[in-house]
Amino acid sequence: RMGAPKSAYGGVMAKKSTKDEKKLSYGQELRLLRDEGPKRLYLLYGPEDYLREQFLLTLKKLCLPGGEDEFSYKRIDGPELDVNELAGAIDAVPFMTERSFVEVRGADINRVKDADAAAKLLGDIPDYCTVAFVQSAQYEPDGRLKLIKAIRANGHDMKFTPQSQGQLADWITRRFAAAGKSIGAEAVQRLIFISGDLMSRLIPEIEKVAAYAQGERVTADDVEAVASHIPEAVVFSLTDHIAARRYESAAQTLAELLADKNNEPIMLLALLGAQMRKLYAARLAQENGLRMKYIMDTCGIKYEFLAKNLAASARGFTMPQLRRAVELCAEADYMMKSSSQDDDELLKEVVMRIAAGEVNA
Repeated sequence: RMGAPKSAYGGVMAKKSTKDEKKLSYGQELRLLRDEGPKRLYLLYGPEDYLREQFLLTLKKLCLPGGEDEFSYKRIDGPELDVNELAGAIDAVPFMTERSFVEVRGADINRVKDADAAAKLLGDIPDYCTVAFVQSAQYEPDGRLKLIKAIRANGHDMKFTPQSQGQLADWITRRFAAAGKSIGAEAVQRLIFISGDLMSRLIPEIEKVAAYAQGERVTADDVEAVASHIPEAVVFSLTDHIAARRYESAAQTLAELLADKNNEPIMLLALLGAQMRKLYAARLAQENGLRMKYIMDTCGIKYEFLAKNLAASARGFTMPQLRRAVELCAEADYMMKSSSQDDDELLKEVVMRIAAGEVNA
């Protein structure tokens, strides 16, 4: 029977299912907003900040069709939430418009001093008022707290998550079409792999690629030439080079990562460790005849083409090599945090030992 994959820190790697996080259907939410009208209370957060801001813009226009004014629109900026200020904004009666709109941006609602009063206030918002708490991409509500429970009980909790592969691909295709270019599935997938799946990050990359492409049709080579690579994608390329025995390319990729001053060695090591654990899980799945869905669920991969890339790379390693690679990353993590050794050199040594195919004696 297959054992559970081990984490780089010695424990069992928790199975992370793509079903654990409910996907927000942006199109459906927009239709509901337009059909049913604004609700009294919203909590808007999540990593897909482009869609969050687009939804907020639509919500604001429906509440304030004549635009913002000092009577009907109030904005409160965080991080501390003044409950009295919020109460005053909610109680303000709209002037020459049917609704008022209160935008609370960046408030740390997990740490409100007078949470009981805030919860009571949000349970009694007038019918003419809409309050929207707009949180950062990194924010996560603490569902154990009374205030968060009150917001969810009385309002609409919306976590803006990256869209499905099909939805994201359609959106990318439309953005290129607006720039006068067409793009095929391979180039779209390459762009998502290289630059990630967040729309706010993809918009400038689409503009760069569209401007660079000579022909009407954007190719995967065009994407590769000018799109910015997120560190996760570069680390994947690093391990892919090692799996394919392209050691010079692996060394060059590592040198490029370390040359970027935005990349701390300990962060790169964390990405490398996460990638080796994914490769280990994928190889384990292959050894036990498990399908691609298992790899996607276990590794938290949203798109099948990324899982296929991972599985192909995993075949370049043996199980003992991957098991040792996971251990090497954990050992280096401990050394970086507890010794005075040079972090760059520690990272280089880990990559060299993984490339050498080191296994336990």
